[in-house]
Amino acid sequence: MKNPRIKPLTRKSLSGVWSALILPWTAKDTLDAKRFAKEIRDYAGTGISGVYTGGTTGEFYAQDDATFIKVTEIACREAHAIGLPVQIGVSALSTLTVIQRIKAAKKFKPDAYQIALPFWLELKDDEVKRFVTEVAAAAGKTPIVLYVTGRSKRKIAPKLMGELVRAVPTFIGTKDTGLDTAGLKAILKAAPDLAIFGGEDFYTRLPAGGKGGYCSVTGFNAPKIVELYNLCAAGRLEEAKPLADAVHNFLYGALVPMVKKPGLWDSAIDRIQRVAGGGDVGLRCQSPYLSGTEADVKRVIAWCRKHTPELLPAHLQR
Repeated sequence: MKNPRIKPLTRKSLSGVWSALILPWTAKDTLDAKRFAKEIRDYAGTGISGVYTGGTTGEFYAQDDATFIKVTEIACREAHAIGLPVQIGVSALSTLTVIQRIKAAKKFKPDAYQIALPFWLELKDDEVKRFVTEVAAAAGKTPIVLYVTGRSKRKIAPKLMGELVRAVPTFIGTKDTGLDTAGLKAILKAAPDLAIFGGEDFYTRLPAGGKGGYCSVTGFNAPKIVELYNLCAAGRLEEAKPLADAVHNFLYGALVPMVKKPGLWDSAIDRIQRVAGGGDVGLRCQSPYLSGTEADVKRVIAWCRKHTPELLPAHLQR
């Protein structure tokens, strides 16, 4: 039974800090169920608004059907046990596969499904409408959140976004970390009640009408990211500015450079910062993608100590 403290997600209620869940792998590249359950429970009391699976951080592309079902079962059970709603990522290369994953996930009662546009071939506008409509129909009353990512090869113009919102009542929000303030305002003009999320950029996004963030830096220090969100949501921007600058500097000083050298993808970088933050998720990504190293973890911690010590999690302040 779902925790009664968890309220239904709607366009109005969807807000706050949502943390990406990382999958701990065994030496045989199978899900380590015990460590994954603990990873979720470790977010209890941090103040985050919810958790989500899939995406690049959760290596959705590396999950076969059995792994997906196990991830979904554990995520729903453990998140609900600590009073957190959970969005289950069901992104795939076809509408059929997305719907199959929704059907497999339903019995675990997720609070929403997170989807991205099928990305092998760039979708035309009418194909976007067809995809979102058919997926929403399969999801029934459970809402959907659309991850608008450059990896889907296209953006969604404000006009089309407005049409989707009017046609699909259960389409409640988006994640779009590449959306600037002007773009956010343009979409809200076409779809005023849509819950638009970015990443940790609350300082600029919330005053423009954004509702929250799907975050990875929560893996390093969730309470600090929640603190930043709360300050920005309360309109205390002058007070929030130093912390917002620190988070920005950490992202672009300690983490993003690892994309260029040693050539790591988001999934590896998110593991590095989560391990640095005390998480027991391991550093190894599924093949063929490169993984980070213990040296990378030490570099991130050292960088943070020198440049943004206010972001150090409690266990690194001892």
